[in-house]
Amino acid sequence: MSTLSLWAATANPKKNRPVLMGDENTDVVIVGAGFTGISASLHLQKKGYNTIVLEQETVGWGASGRNGGMLLPGYKPTLVELADKWGLDEAKQLNELSLESLQLVEQLINDYQIDCSLQKTGHVVSAFKAKHFEGMKKESEYVNKHFGYETKIIEKNQMGEVIHSTAYHGGLEDPLSYSFHPLNYVRGLAEAAESHGAKIYEKSKVLNVKRDSGFVEVFTESGKVKAKELILATDAYSEKIMKPLHRGILSISSQIIATEILPESTLKRLLPKGHMIFDTSNFLYYFRRTPDSRIAFGGGDIIPNRGESAYNEVYDAMIKVYPELKGCKVSYRWDGLIGVTRDMFPVLGRMEDGTFFAAGYCGHGASLATLFGKLLAQYVVKESEDMYRFGEMKLKPFPFSSQKGLLINLASKYHRLLDWLA
Repeated sequence: MSTLSLWAATANPKKNRPVLMGDENTDVVIVGAGFTGISASLHLQKKGYNTIVLEQETVGWGASGRNGGMLLPGYKPTLVELADKWGLDEAKQLNELSLESLQLVEQLINDYQIDCSLQKTGHVVSAFKAKHFEGMKKESEYVNKHFGYETKIIEKNQMGEVIHSTAYHGGLEDPLSYSFHPLNYVRGLAEAAESHGAKIYEKSKVLNVKRDSGFVEVFTESGKVKAKELILATDAYSEKIMKPLHRGILSISSQIIATEILPESTLKRLLPKGHMIFDTSNFLYYFRRTPDSRIAFGGGDIIPNRGESAYNEVYDAMIKVYPELKGCKVSYRWDGLIGVTRDMFPVLGRMEDGTFFAAGYCGHGASLATLFGKLLAQYVVKESEDMYRFGEMKLKPFPFSSQKGLLINLASKYHRLLDWLA
């Protein structure tokens, strides 16, 4: 079994990029070569601004290349929850932005001919508990009435039409989502940015940031970039580059396993219509068919670096959903970090020192991050300062942020208890 991710193992050929050596000057320096950073670079270059992207590993090494490959509409809170919190009109606007993010990803893939196995599959949210299904019915009725597109409620006795399992109490089908190969997408996006003149340096970890006389200087081990503006696009991998991000983003873990290649007949039986699936448990298990005929199944404990036991739990969860896969070999397994905020809602904006940032996608960044990169580009060039609700949200520090391990451990125990209770 490989600990290399399925996406890395099946990716298009990787372009080798240089390490930053010596001093460089540019208009905007961007830290992080994931969806957000590369999208910001691409859109800035198209507006005539020169950019340099610094990545501590390689393009797409973080969450952008390690996720489940699901382009989903929406946010961590449901549309009903968003409307209850901020009103129906703003919930509609947020929904439109979410759908715009899907359209943007599809447009970029088509414009730059990015080979990333994009497919409009739709998805089904599966009810982990019976009471979750009751909430789904209300959500579907509300969305269908107010938001202009149709979701479909699937009763428990109809679930066999979309998933060959008795594990769930019903579901909500949404036709608007896509599956894709995330690492191939971000690599293709990087080449698109470079075609417009962007410079991307890999293995160039940022060690320090200084501001002086209206400029920002970003230092790596072997070089320095001087720029007019700085964008931090590091999300869960921010570490201690900037205190506000370090205190305001909690990095939680998600594990994914990919089975051996399965017969077409098995895949058709397990997922009759090819939907992507995620459930409503607090640990949020999610699974899909992969382009090379496997089942990728992810989720599990949010505590990072648990090793073998965490993957065993994900495998056991897969067997509970699909008992017939018991004994099935796992060919790939990998993990990654997800950035969450206290409000469980993404944030973008500008820090007091002038640094632009976007973070806290809470597991919904596959499409949103590309849009946020575009919004940041518009913000930097002062084309638009309307950051919608995302810009109005404050990056609130987590209590005891210096003890994040303890916080995550407590959250893990709490979520386990909630899933266990009826």
